[in-house]
Amino acid sequence: MAFFEHTGSSRKHSVAHTTALIAAVTGAAFIAFAPPGANAQDKELVFGGFGGSFQKGLQKTVIEPFEKQFGVRVIYVTGTSNQLLAKVKAQRNHPEIDVIWANDTTHFEGKQQGLYAKLDTSKVTNLPQLYSFAKDPQNIGLVMGIQAIGLEYNTKVFKEKGWAPPTSWNDLWDSKYKGHVVVYNMPIGYANLMLGEIAKLKGGSPANLEPGWKAFQALVPNALAFVSPPAQVDNLFSQGSAWIAFNGSARIENLKAAGGPVEIVYPKEGAVIYRQQFDIVKNAPHMALAQQFVNYTISEAAQRRMAGALLLGPVNKNVKLPKEDAAKVPYGEKQVSSLSNIDSDPINKALPDLIKRWMAMVAR
Repeated sequence: MAFFEHTGSSRKHSVAHTTALIAAVTGAAFIAFAPPGANAQDKELVFGGFGGSFQKGLQKTVIEPFEKQFGVRVIYVTGTSNQLLAKVKAQRNHPEIDVIWANDTTHFEGKQQGLYAKLDTSKVTNLPQLYSFAKDPQNIGLVMGIQAIGLEYNTKVFKEKGWAPPTSWNDLWDSKYKGHVVVYNMPIGYANLMLGEIAKLKGGSPANLEPGWKAFQALVPNALAFVSPPAQVDNLFSQGSAWIAFNGSARIENLKAAGGPVEIVYPKEGAVIYRQQFDIVKNAPHMALAQQFVNYTISEAAQRRMAGALLLGPVNKNVKLPKEDAAKVPYGEKQVSSLSNIDSDPINKALPDLIKRWMAMVAR
């Protein structure tokens, strides 16, 4: 473009005419080969997601195959869930991001503030293949993979002491683990959901958390630490000071694969579903391609690859996993239906106050 700016007027006219013809031809060609439902200008998608191993895994299993299949480019913007939501808020009037990786909390908050778009069911054609819990009641975003929150225990310590593996959430309160129980802090998603789950098991519910509060107050003396960064939980188990905790299946399996002395148990009361969600930003600059990307993510092929690389249980009911991958993720209708599906909306609505109460509790 800079070359043509200093040429003569007749040359400018000729070049402009030629450029228009080329644009018409290439535009027509792109329309012919574009992904179904995409606009001619949708050659680029901006995705906001987690960094580190999550980014590498998603790029390998979803983004690179998507780019290759549809002849487009995906720009990856890294951040935590809260950072990504903050970007979407700041860009509300002029969105730059098309799709973000959300958790329960940021999905709920974004919906409340009208930041996300509805799915176009004519484009997200894989939606009927999902488990019901993976579909949003208002058709805003979807769950693209799950972990199971279960009991993590130190296999080395348990073997040395001759203990059988834990079997129940109640084992966290067993006095023999005193000083060696690790607990996540709110607002880490694992802690939010566990507060609701324990409240439910003690006779309350996510809308009536008082029984859960009493139980966690009684757990404080047993705790080795109340932590926020998930990596700190890994360190405490690797060092041998942590004996038992609640944690996400992907985190436990990753540490186990790295040589950590840990194993996961699904408690007899039921492990808890931990959702990973994708939301399309309202008025996204590449809306048609955003819809196509979300649809691709929940396809059988992408779901199989994510299970192996990201250790996320598939939400597409038709997915068949090899035994090695199936053993590491919540998988199959029978197992998935046995998981506790906590309604986190009441918790998310009251989250600021709950965090204050939690921090006051653990500071005692």
